[in-house]
Amino acid sequence: MLVLSRSYPSDLFPALGLWVERPTQLLAERCDVHVISPTPWFPRVPSVGPLREFTRFRSMPRREIRSGIEIERPRFVAGIGMSLYPFEALAQEVGMRRTIARLRLSFPFELVHAHMIYPEGVIAHRLARRYGVPFVVSEHAPWTDEWFVSPRVRRQALDAARAAAALLPVSGAARETMAAFGVAGDRVQVVPVGVDPELFRLGLSEERRSDQILYVGWINYIKGVDVLLRAMTLLNGHRGTARLVLVGGAAYRSTRLKEEELRRLALALDLGDRVHFAGHKSHAEVATLMAESAVVVLPSRAESFGAVLVEALACGTPVVATASGGPQDIVRDDVGVLVSPENPGALAEAIDGVLKNRNRFDSEALRAYAIQRFGWQSIADRIEAVYRDLLSR
Repeated sequence: MLVLSRSYPSDLFPALGLWVERPTQLLAERCDVHVISPTPWFPRVPSVGPLREFTRFRSMPRREIRSGIEIERPRFVAGIGMSLYPFEALAQEVGMRRTIARLRLSFPFELVHAHMIYPEGVIAHRLARRYGVPFVVSEHAPWTDEWFVSPRVRRQALDAARAAAALLPVSGAARETMAAFGVAGDRVQVVPVGVDPELFRLGLSEERRSDQILYVGWINYIKGVDVLLRAMTLLNGHRGTARLVLVGGAAYRSTRLKEEELRRLALALDLGDRVHFAGHKSHAEVATLMAESAVVVLPSRAESFGAVLVEALACGTPVVATASGGPQDIVRDDVGVLVSPENPGALAEAIDGVLKNRNRFDSEALRAYAIQRFGWQSIADRIEAVYRDLLSR
């Protein structure tokens, strides 16, 4: 199997694409796997000022082995921001063409698995036609008119979607957005993101901090961090004692600017030491924080899945989330609370309710639910079943 995904962990971006790497690792125990992860090319100019955003990609090796899986990182010409986005599928395909031709001589892959319909799915479509193999697309994001704003992107993405042997959106909400573009039927099967039960588990912390609220993710507006900060000012029973820990950071200048705005908002709201911006943390550190927190909150305006919710539940921690897409597939009344997006009052009330009634959530039951429905082994089983069905036709 050949995996195509620009999002794949590296030393430079260790957390990028972990949701791609983990099932790939498990599938590599069952079949031969090779990963192609296109990487932006940038000329050799001094790494100063804003140029560091781009020159840092030069440090990524063109070929490496992670967990026994060979990963190729062919370069492609990328524009500043979204300037060349309509041509990114072409740029990536040209960049990897020689790599694929060489690889094909020693690794005659029988199937291509792309993560995201654009640009990876478009490239997989072209490879499938060239080599006469089926291709599968895992979709990690909702389809929107804004995403398909370029007629070129829309045409290529929908052509690829219609030709794919299987489409695997990560949530029912993501599947509904695909149906709105006319892509539906038996080929479309929801396969969610999973959780590592060995990393996210009970007993990682000696104590549970009864008033600690945890957020994990990008510090930006689409994730609803501003809504969460405003909710902190509205907590009733825990206004003076509850403490919010925000884990996550920015990878690009534009996202760093959003984070700085949100830090200023926390100051303007006079939250003081009740809010702690903790920055990036390793997955092991995140798991420990989840295990010691009273509740994990995901206040997104739009969310394709919500992996942090499943990870929190695997640690025995209840959750509060917005009904923003993916969380509806995860959050039931016995594991947490769902509220409407962009509603600080409702969010504060839900957080207050969990903090006051924390004992009604059984940690072992939360974990059992998470592992049974979202354990990576069961997710890999479902993906393998798709592969076997396609290759048996």
